Amino acid sequence: MALLARDDRQMVLLYHPDIELGKQCFATAQAAEIKVLSINLKKNNISDTEWVEVSKLLNKSLAEMINQEHPVFKEIYGDSQPNLDQHDAIKILNKHPETLVYPIAIRGNQALQATKTADITKLFSSDSKGFEKKAIKSNENR
Repeated sequence: MALLARDDRQMVLLYHPDIELGKQCFATAQAAEIKVLSINLKKNNISDTEWVEVSKLLNKSLAEMINQEHPVFKEIYGDSQPNLDQHDAIKILNKHPETLVYPIAIRGNQALQATKTADITKLFSSDSKGFEKKAIKSNENR
């Protein structure tokens, strides 16, 4: 990614500590023998551009990255299933990061949404065998 570090020697973990899976992924990443940049979304926001880059790296829309069953989301939108555009989704992720559906792990040009704690271990090995690599263009590193 252009703004978040894209280093094969470091994993970036985006998580919310109030979500159990986020806490578990954080602990697993910290125990790994690789360098980890953990971004606690409760304390630190990432920019709109970074959210867009993360969605491209995951090959998912920003709306797909939001848990529309989360109580906070339901409080805002009720039981309706709104058609969120990119701007709406970014606004929700920035104001209510706890609605992020799954923690996100990024290493180099690879990214995944961790649906279970063990998922992030796919990025621990330097070659990450068996994991589909997706490249995106970058302009600069942070």
